[in-house]
Amino acid sequence: MKTNPIKVSVVIPVYNTEKYVRAAVESIMRQTLKELEIILINDGSTDQSADILAELACTDPRISIYPQANQGQSMARNAGIAQAKGAYIYFMDSDDLLEEDALELCYLRCEKDLLDFVFFDAENFYDGITNAPPLIYKRTDKLTDQVYSGPRALEVQINRQVYTPSPCLSLIRLSFLEDHHLRFTPGIVHEDQLFTALLYLQAQRTACIRRTFFKRRMRADSTMTRKFSERNLVGYLTVTHKLLAYKRQTADVYIASLIDAYLRQMFNAMVWEAHVLPLRQRLRLARISLFKYKRYVTFRNLAVLLFKSALSGNKQNR
Repeated sequence: MKTNPIKVSVVIPVYNTEKYVRAAVESIMRQTLKELEIILINDGSTDQSADILAELACTDPRISIYPQANQGQSMARNAGIAQAKGAYIYFMDSDDLLEEDALELCYLRCEKDLLDFVFFDAENFYDGITNAPPLIYKRTDKLTDQVYSGPRALEVQINRQVYTPSPCLSLIRLSFLEDHHLRFTPGIVHEDQLFTALLYLQAQRTACIRRTFFKRRMRADSTMTRKFSERNLVGYLTVTHKLLAYKRQTADVYIASLIDAYLRQMFNAMVWEAHVLPLRQRLRLARISLFKYKRYVTFRNLAVLLFKSALSGNKQNR
């Protein structure tokens, strides 16, 4: 019996999201594009997530479950890439939602214009909070419907301060990942900052669809909402180190300047967020910034790093 080729492989890492994973997977099962495979990587969940995944798999033959010991989101996504058989790949998070026509429209646009990847917008919604307005990530308003090189699309978003690194906002040609050996760096947070930057920097053809296909759930104790910590600092510094290594390998002056622009934006944001760290860690980051990455940080943000917590504490003590 002849079967239709798989057009899109959807990779969903799952770790202890029993409250949300059913809705996330069902939003993929309901996609208008039917030629999918749904790859669920159970990354060592200790709640009821595994039972929910098994129940969903019984209802849809497109679902495959791959359990592994807990290794983090990067390793889970990489495991999904290894199993993928589709022409394109999409990375979905297990607590978010995707509009039903997203994958079909993205697939058709990629095929029509022979894209390495296509990207779209996102909207935050708040779990358990009813009075907060949604936050919409509108990147595509700054771009036209034309086909861009990846670096040019990145440059426009950086210059207009609308870039966001989530891989959940792109449908990517699987052969592109293989040709460029592009994977997620294990053992760190903010791995998306590196993966998506390298995706843009190496792509020859990309375009956008002006829709908020992706619905990101904002909830307590998620990676997005946890307080900045030493782990965040290590992740950002790892991304910085690896992007600078990539810069040293390229002879393209334009790509090198774009990496500098990207790092200025990312590094300054990181230094500002790090003002909540203990004094010892803030002093260490200040030294690293001044002696290794001075060109990527402003003195204003260094002042925030060193003095904002102290000033806030003095105000509270008055």
